[in-house]
Amino acid sequence: MNHLATSIACPDLVRSSTARCTASDVLRWSGLHALAGSDTDSVLFSTRRVHADGVLIHEGQTFEYLYCVGAGSFKGVQTDVEGYEQVLGFAFHGDVLGLDGLYRGRHGSGAVALEDSTVAVMPFLELVTASRRLPALERLLHHAAGVELRHRSDTQYLMSAASSEVRVARFLLHFAQRQNALGLSERRLRLRMTRRDIASCLGVAHETVGRALTALAQSGCITVSHRDIEIIDAPALHEMQRVTRGAPRGRSAIRASHAMVA
Repeated sequence: MNHLATSIACPDLVRSSTARCTASDVLRWSGLHALAGSDTDSVLFSTRRVHADGVLIHEGQTFEYLYCVGAGSFKGVQTDVEGYEQVLGFAFHGDVLGLDGLYRGRHGSGAVALEDSTVAVMPFLELVTASRRLPALERLLHHAAGVELRHRSDTQYLMSAASSEVRVARFLLHFAQRQNALGLSERRLRLRMTRRDIASCLGVAHETVGRALTALAQSGCITVSHRDIEIIDAPALHEMQRVTRGAPRGRSAIRASHAMVA
């Protein structure tokens, strides 16, 4: 199995001789910088570029690979029998996609690029074999599973509020936290997803998201310019996100609820 120490590549997905990254790259993308070393430098993965609106994972597809997002962003989706697309969540730099395939050997949900994106393609069986020799790769798998569970828990929290404007406030704060974790501004947000995507993820009508953003802007919490949002009053948003029942209360939150169309 020595070839696994130097290459875990998937030739059919390689677009050029330079379309490679190392396991050290993936560890750093995932925030596990301390685990990267000469051993993981020698493990190679193929990379794949996915254009905006392109499908990386199809629902029902046989599970063979995990994908680590190197650049760009994705939405996780699941389609019901009537063809309605439900957005399950969003993935950004360092997130691993495809873990749901571990359950039955097929992916129960899909992944669609929100913008031109790049992923590391990690053949799962080969990755597991290599992880027995390289503890850093085993830690990567555990870390990826833990992050996925945390993201699912965060999504449930976003949807637990009865008020739609509170859900949107929570979404903005959660998005800001994820941007901050990536070394980006937690005040100036660039939403790659559409209002409809956000609404689907939060379980509200897409018109409601637009109205909630307008209300938050009128209350002085944020400013909105298309997909660019700036958080002006973070304490007010934090005050709103604690509301779990009924209309939001609090200085700025009251103004937002008064401006909101029922």
